[in-house]
Amino acid sequence: LAAFIMSRKRFQKFFQMAFYSPAVLSSVVAAAIWLLILDPRGLANMGANFLLGTKGVDYKWLASANMVRFSTILVYFWKYIGYFTIIYITGLASIPQSLHEAAKIDGASGWKDFWHITIPLLKPTTVLVSIMSMLQCLKTFSTQYLFTQSGAPLEPINVITLNIYNTAIRDHNIGRASAMSIILFIIMLFFTWLQFKASRSGGEVDYM
Repeated sequence: LAAFIMSRKRFQKFFQMAFYSPAVLSSVVAAAIWLLILDPRGLANMGANFLLGTKGVDYKWLASANMVRFSTILVYFWKYIGYFTIIYITGLASIPQSLHEAAKIDGASGWKDFWHITIPLLKPTTVLVSIMSMLQCLKTFSTQYLFTQSGAPLEPINVITLNIYNTAIRDHNIGRASAMSIILFIIMLFFTWLQFKASRSGGEVDYM
């Protein structure tokens, strides 16, 4: 996606703004928007009725375990794909143009240029995005909470943060919730350390 946006010089700023816009929304607002879309009388069923030429589609998107998982993934994908794409665009822009020009002079195809130059030089960016994605997954809460409050089943999306909240607030087990919070902190600290370690690890890049 980042490579596609970079190749569209004319509309590059427009694509960057369009994909990045959801990232500026808070998780609560993003979840609220998708709750309206996935409502039985929301845009999802309206679109299904339009495509199928029917009037009676009244599917409850958040009622089944599989669909609530898919809907949660869809919300976070929509919200963060633009943010991580911008990071990749920054990584692509940092690659010296002279390397691509030298590869072209040597007769390398566009695919070989991408595979042997772009991909290896994007390794630090890929590591950064991977660790940031894992950290974001560990601290997700708002979407799952709002979905369950709207009637979605808890078990399919019972992430650790929601589990901590329910343990402390619903079950009044503050001690266990505190222990779970400390474990979560240690896990996130480990991934953060892993990010710095991976970012500093060097290694020669093979361009051939």
